[in-house]
Amino acid sequence: MIPQGLRDKWPALLRFAAGGVVSAGVTLGVSGLLHEVFAFPEPKAAGFAMLAALSVNYVFLRYVAFRGTQLPWRRQLVLFLASTGVFRGVEYLAFLAVNVWLGVHYLLALVGVLGTSFLLKFLVYEGWIFARRAATPGSGE
Repeated sequence: MIPQGLRDKWPALLRFAAGGVVSAGVTLGVSGLLHEVFAFPEPKAAGFAMLAALSVNYVFLRYVAFRGTQLPWRRQLVLFLASTGVFRGVEYLAFLAVNVWLGVHYLLALVGVLGTSFLLKFLVYEGWIFARRAATPGSGE
């Protein structure tokens, strides 16, 4: 039997997973386009692709995945940008380790790295950044 607390998180987790599919699609699509069509080096193509996914991620997470959030959007945006910067930096370093140092094909390396970070991101976003607590009075939003 699945504990109640975990069962309550399934809808958000499934929506978050849908956001992951969208993000991975943007990342893989932009990376493939830049590398295969415009001959960008693989590491640069992946870096630009990860940046392209940033705005898609915020909008999807705030308005679809964690739609019950009541925290001020400006605060969430700042926290999201900071945490995403950390996540993307770590993901990019992991991508470099897997692609450049281990020689794994760049698209497979991206899929592996993005998949590995999925659950950690869900816990951080769901529990902190897009939490469902109400805004404090006088927050201006």
